[in-house]
Amino acid sequence: MQFTVQVTFRIGSRCRSRHYQTEFSAKRGIYKWLEKNQHQPDISASYFSPDSGHQTFQQFEQLSEYAPKPVDNFYLSRAWLDLRHEVLSSREHRCNLCHRSVAEHGIALEVDHILPRSRYPELALDINNLQILCYECNRGKRDK
Repeated sequence: MQFTVQVTFRIGSRCRSRHYQTEFSAKRGIYKWLEKNQHQPDISASYFSPDSGHQTFQQFEQLSEYAPKPVDNFYLSRAWLDLRHEVLSSREHRCNLCHRSVAEHGIALEVDHILPRSRYPELALDINNLQILCYECNRGKRDK
């Protein structure tokens, strides 16, 4: 039998429970719930674990180390958007692989990393590592 952590969430006299697989995920869930409901009067979340006993929290700040980490989306960064614009402005609007063009074929073009960011993060913003591909060729490239 697998151990789960049952958390009880309370707003005033209303209660609901939820099970979590780990104490860490329970605390992360409590943090999110308390943050979302912070303006409600009389809120709390509690659970019992064999390792740490009975735990009760009323403010999300009590669990700040369990706050979700901000997602750093490279493709929404100002540096990437500016470089992408530069590539699309300075190069022919034609797929580098199949040579189809927007004007002739009505295709969607994308700016692609020749050497993948996952393996070469230092080349992520190197204009010489970028090429213009159509949607279909870029998706096909990912399968290889």
